[in-house]
Amino acid sequence: MMKAIVFEHPGHAEEVLELRDMDSPTPEAHQLLIRVSKRPIHPADLMFIAGRYRVTPQFPQVAGFDGVGTIAAIGSDVTGFNIADRVAFRSPGSWAEYAVAPATKVYPVPDTITDEIACQFPLNPLTAWGLLDSCALRPGDRLLITAGNSGVARLLTAIALSQGFEPFLLIRENNGSHVVKNSDQRILATGASVQQALQVLSSDLKFQGIVDAVGGPSTLALIEVIAPGGHLITYGLLDDAPITLKSSIVLFKNLRWYGFGVDDWLNRMSSEQLDQAKQALWSLLGNTPELLPVIGSFRLDQWPTAIEAWEQNTQPGKILLCS
Repeated sequence: MMKAIVFEHPGHAEEVLELRDMDSPTPEAHQLLIRVSKRPIHPADLMFIAGRYRVTPQFPQVAGFDGVGTIAAIGSDVTGFNIADRVAFRSPGSWAEYAVAPATKVYPVPDTITDEIACQFPLNPLTAWGLLDSCALRPGDRLLITAGNSGVARLLTAIALSQGFEPFLLIRENNGSHVVKNSDQRILATGASVQQALQVLSSDLKFQGIVDAVGGPSTLALIEVIAPGGHLITYGLLDDAPITLKSSIVLFKNLRWYGFGVDDWLNRMSSEQLDQAKQALWSLLGNTPELLPVIGSFRLDQWPTAIEAWEQNTQPGKILLCS
């Protein structure tokens, strides 16, 4: 038996979640059973609970996707893992004392990495790497990152600099929007809206890649500052309002516009490419753990307080559920 945070139908987390006792899952041939120690709360987790995520809940559904823990059982077809190995993972059902995950979504954790960092590894760090990979940039190319104060933006900036690209941040604050050049933290443009801030930019400052977590009507302003042949990668839905776009704009700019999901990207990568990404990311996080700050930790039975803290949080950093 185990304790798990479960929902029987989609809705607001505070209204549909409950902590209950239930049987521990049994790993299938391709899976691992993991005794979970820490789990971050991500926006995707709340979208999953609300029924607005790309993954459909199977009721009764244990909440959560990501976590870290130790291997408790190994499926018959799985090789390369041992009982008690410390691993990070991504699979539906992480908000429980035990969870199963396919071996392809399980990542051995280096001894130098804390659980607080490791539990965040399967989503934001791999997302940031995949977003940059999808931009197909060349050294010296300029990258504009929206939601510039976000955790993914911090990771993208660090990875982009390490690979010889030039990152810029689009930051929205109460007093308007700003475009910041990362290399010297200089504000290049300010406006009451994203559209106004981007209009202030020099006409010769174009971006070979734009990574957007927002969506909505401001997408049109982003397209205006993409260089011909550039890539626009959309990975978030902070604004899902409809937009109207002329086909000629996409055509004449030779624009490449993609929707990004980390699971799809992972499925398309070769084992060699993933090994390279994992090695580089673990090294980056070991050297700069401040890229993944934690601002609060709560027990599983404190999940209402944890959700409230997540909803009220205005600081960079994650809320964790711990066993």
